[in-house]
Amino acid sequence: MFRIFLFVLVFSCFHGLKAQSPVGHYPANTGVQVEMPENLRNLIYLYKEKAKKYPQIAGYRIQIFNGRKSDCLSQRGAFLRQFPEMQAYLLYEVPEYKTQVGNFRSRLEAERFLQQIIEAFPGSFVIATQIEYPKVE
Repeated sequence: MFRIFLFVLVFSCFHGLKAQSPVGHYPANTGVQVEMPENLRNLIYLYKEKAKKYPQIAGYRIQIFNGRKSDCLSQRGAFLRQFPEMQAYLLYEVPEYKTQVGNFRSRLEAERFLQQIIEAFPGSFVIATQIEYPKVE
């Protein structure tokens, strides 16, 4: 008897509630307005301008060597002779130069390519960095 009473009570309380409006019965003004302070609007503008100036995205590269500039250049040349279609970069971060290769969107892609080159370039490893956008052909 208590169960029936509880069911009737719960049903009568929730009977009039509606989670969504029926199709075609929406309020006239359905647009969304976002209000934000002027300094936040300026910050978003600056972010967009920076993105235009530095068109890079988060991704991965493989670092095959670091050390003196001449050594890095020779490693870069050796890499490009074996993989001419791949990008190779010479970077300088105090106090040494780094040779990095590839523009991989995911770590899995980078790890897969690392397995192909690890014998020719021992000590190579994957690093997270900013990469160029993929080429659209």
